[in-house]
Amino acid sequence: MIEKIIKGTGARGLANYLLAEKDHNGDVRPRHDLIGGTLSGRSARELAAEIGVLRRMRPNLQKAVGHVSLRVPEGDRVLSDREWAMISDQWCSDMGMDAYATVCHGDHIHILFSRINSDGSVVSDSNDYRRGEAAVRKIEQDFNLVKVEPSSLLEPENALTHKKAPTKGDFIAIEKGEIPARLFMQQALDALLEKKRTVTQFIEDLETLGVIVQPNLATTGKLSGFAYHYGDYRFTSNSLGRGYRLSNMQKKGLSYEQDRDIERIRAAKDRAARFLADRCAGDDPANPADAAGAIAVAGSDGESNRRELGADGGNGSSPGSGFGYAESDHAASDTGRRGRHPERDANAFAGQSETVGENGQGISPESDAIESGIELLEAGSKGFTGGDSKDTATVLDSGRISGDTGSGRDRDDSGIVTVTNWNDRFKKASAAKRRAKEQKQDSPDIQADYPSLRDAAHMADLVAYLQSIGLPIKKDGVKDWVVDDRYRVTQEKDGHFVWCDWAGVDGGDPIDFCVKEMGLSFQQALADLSGSTITKKAEKRTVLSHQLPVAPPVCRNSDPVMHYLQERGISQKTIRCAQGAGFLRFVDYKGIPSAAFCGRGDGQLRSMTLRLTQSIPSWDGKKPLTKLDVKHSDNSYPAIWHGDNRGSVWVVEGGMDALAVIDWYKTRRKPIPCVIVSGGANVRSLDRTHVQKMLKEADTVYVAMEREKNTKTQAKTDAAHEQQIDKIWKLGCEKVFAWMPPAGTKDIADAWKAGALSDPHDPLVHMRKESGDESASISLPAPAIVSTFDWE
Repeated sequence: MIEKIIKGTGARGLANYLLAEKDHNGDVRPRHDLIGGTLSGRSARELAAEIGVLRRMRPNLQKAVGHVSLRVPEGDRVLSDREWAMISDQWCSDMGMDAYATVCHGDHIHILFSRINSDGSVVSDSNDYRRGEAAVRKIEQDFNLVKVEPSSLLEPENALTHKKAPTKGDFIAIEKGEIPARLFMQQALDALLEKKRTVTQFIEDLETLGVIVQPNLATTGKLSGFAYHYGDYRFTSNSLGRGYRLSNMQKKGLSYEQDRDIERIRAAKDRAARFLADRCAGDDPANPADAAGAIAVAGSDGESNRRELGADGGNGSSPGSGFGYAESDHAASDTGRRGRHPERDANAFAGQSETVGENGQGISPESDAIESGIELLEAGSKGFTGGDSKDTATVLDSGRISGDTGSGRDRDDSGIVTVTNWNDRFKKASAAKRRAKEQKQDSPDIQADYPSLRDAAHMADLVAYLQSIGLPIKKDGVKDWVVDDRYRVTQEKDGHFVWCDWAGVDGGDPIDFCVKEMGLSFQQALADLSGSTITKKAEKRTVLSHQLPVAPPVCRNSDPVMHYLQERGISQKTIRCAQGAGFLRFVDYKGIPSAAFCGRGDGQLRSMTLRLTQSIPSWDGKKPLTKLDVKHSDNSYPAIWHGDNRGSVWVVEGGMDALAVIDWYKTRRKPIPCVIVSGGANVRSLDRTHVQKMLKEADTVYVAMEREKNTKTQAKTDAAHEQQIDKIWKLGCEKVFAWMPPAGTKDIADAWKAGALSDPHDPLVHMRKESGDESASISLPAPAIVSTFDWE
C-alpha cells in the first residue's frame, strides 16, 4: 500500500476537491463517495463546518487539517468499501486521530483529517511520515495486501546514501552554468567523507571552502550534528539528505573522538556564534570565511579546491555578501522520502519547528549569541524555505553559487534576498514585556480581595447573568429554570445557583459555567460575576447559540451496540439501513460504545442523542445516566427518518421508538412512514420550517404516547404531548391521532420488543379493542381531550 500525507490550513477547499466529480486535470473520477470516518457531514460545507468547530478549540494552530491518500499497487486485489473504511479507521487510530472523513475515488481513498481531536488535544506531526508508513506496513499485513518495499524512513540502510533531490530552482541554476548551493554542499561533504577525515580536519576543510560550520554541541560535550552556513543559505542534514546526518557520516568514514576533537568543535561553535551575532546586528563581514578565520572562496587559494569539488571557481561576489539568509529546509524530521512519499510543499505546508539534533535532542547553546542567532534565522526564513519551495527565485549573477531564495521579495541592489523584518520579532517581544511591566504596576493587589471576589462570583445570580448574555430562559417550577433548552438551573437552599447540561453529565456553580461553557479564564469569570475590574481587557466570550455539536469518535468495536439494539428487538437489517441513511451512528463516548441518533439542519449536524450501553454517573454523582445529548446539541433540530410514505408521519419521543416504527413497518412489508424524534416534552422542534413542511404535507400524523408508572408523572407527560398535538393541529393537519401503547408496555419501543404490535396498516386497532369499541375511530376532534388518555 502506498501513502501520501499532506497538511494544510483550509478544510473547505480540500473537501471540495475530494468530493468533486472531476480531478485537478479535469478528468471525471470513477467515484467520489464518502464511505467512512467519524465526521457526520455529507458535503464539503458540512465537513468544513465540523472541522471549524474543532479549530476554534485551538485557534493558534496553523496547520490544523490535512489529508492522506492510500492506494494499493497495481496487481493487488480490489478492496470493498467496508475494507477501505476499516483501513482508514485503523490508520487514523494508529496516528491518534479521532476526527476524519474517508472519501473513495475508486482504486484509492483519501482521508480528510483534523489534527485537533474532539477533546481539544492536538495530534503531533512529529515523525508523522515515519509513523504513517509504519501504520501502512501493518495494514498490509492485517489485510493480506501486497507488501510495498519500505522507504528510507523504515530501512536505515537506504538512509545511508540518501540525498535531497534537486529542486526546480537548482535545475534553473544548472542550466545557466551555476552551481546550486545545495548541490555544492552535497558534493563538498561527499568529497570530504571519501577522504575519511577526522571531525577536526572536516571542520578545517569546510572553513577553507568558505563554509561556516555550526556544531550542535550540548553542554555535556555530546555532538549531535552540524549546520552549515554558506553564502545566503543555511543547511542541515534535513535539507541535504539523511545521508548527511552525523551517525550516517560516521558510518561513511568521518571519525569523531571527543577528547581529540572537542577543542576544535568549541572553537568552530564560537566562530559561528560571532558570525551569527554579526548577522543579527546587521554588521555582515564582507566574507563569512574571513569572519571564521578561513580563506575566501573567491580567492585564488580556494580555487583549486572548489574545482575539485565541482564548483566553477568564478570570481563573483563573496558568498557572504548581502544581508540575512534564505534558509533551506528547516523541518525537524521526515523530509527525506522516496518518490512515492513526495516531500512536503514548503510554501503550502511549511511551519516553524523546533530545531533538533541528529539524535532527536534539542540544541543547547552555550552562548546567548547562538541561541538568538538561531531564532533570527528561523524567523527570517519563514517564506524562504529553499529546497522544497514552489516559488523559485531568479538565479543569482553568473559565476556565483545559487539556489532557491523566494520569489523576489526584499531583494537588494546586489540581487541578494534579505531577511524580511527580522527585527519585528524583537520589537514585539520588547513591547509585550513593557506592557506586562506596566500592567503589573497598574494592577491592584487583589490577593487580599480574592476570597471575597470568589464568594461573590459563587453566589452570583446565574439566571440574571444568562439573561444578560441573551440566552432564552423559561421558568420550570419554583426554583428551576430551563436555559435555551440545553441547560437546567436550580437555586439551592442556601441561595446559590447550580446548573447542569440537559443530559446531566456536566454542571457546577456560576464560575464553572463561565469557564466550561463560555470559555473564560478563571480571573475573567470572577470579574464578570462579581462586577469587579480585576481584568483590564474583557476576554472574548463563546457564543453558545452558534456552537455546533462535535460527534464522538466512531466506535471501534460495534458488537456491544449491535447487541444492545438487537436485544431491544431491532433487526440487523433495520440497523444497517439506519446507519446508511445517517440517522444512526455507532460512537465511542468516553470509552463506552453507544448508539447515536443524529439531527441535522442547514446542512450540518445540529443535535446528537446517545444511548449508552453502560451507565455513567451524573455530574453530581446522584444518578446513573444511560441517555444523554452531546454537548452543544440543539434539540430543536430533531432526528428525522425520511420514509417511503410521505403521507404518514409518526412523532415519537426517542430514537429507539423511531427504530421500532421503522422495523415494525419493514417487517410487515408496509411502506415506511416518516418519523420525527421530538424528544418528548420539547416542542421547539415543531417550530422548525422543515419539520412543519413535513407535517403539513402528511395526510395522517400519529403522536406516540407513553404509559408512566404513576398518575402524577402520567399527567405531566400527557400535558407535554397535548402541547405537541395542539401545535400540529394548528399547522392544518386534519388527521392527528394520539397513539397509546398496548396495555402492559411503556412505549412503542417496549411494545415492539414485547411483540405486542399488530398490523401497521391499522395502528389503532389495539386501542379500539381496549376501549371495547373496535369500530370507533380514535382520532382527536379537539386537543382539549388529549389530557385524559385513559385507554384501559
